[in-house]
Formats: sequence, C-alpha cells, structure tokens
Amino acid sequence: MVKSLITRLVQMSLGLHGVLHIAELGAALYEEAYIAASLAGFATLTMILGAILLEPEERAHHH
Repeated sequence: MVKSLITRLVQMSLGLHGVLHIAELGAALYEEAYIAASLAGFATLTMILGAILLEPEERAHHH
C-alpha cells in the first residue's frame, strides 16, 4: 500500500517535472538557444519516459 503510494507520488512528480522542462524547451527555442534547447529536450524526454515507465506492477513479465 505505502510502496505503491510512494511510487505513484514519484511518478506524478516526474511527470510534472517533465511539464516544466517542456516550458523550458519552448523558452529556449523562442530565444534561439539551441544548445540549451537540446539539453532541455533530453531532460524532457527522460522525465516523461521515467514517469510513464515507472509502473512495476503493470510492467511485470510473467513467464
């Protein structure tokens, strides 16, 4: 119970953090700061994928 709640909290935090990186990416592109935009894009991708893939109960392999 507590472990799944903590996992869900971490998942939601990563997702919200990813949204902030999307805003950062947009601002960097607007300012034509392409190196900063590429770093923000990488951070966005890792945060969003982390939020999506952090579901061990649904990702379990049953052989």
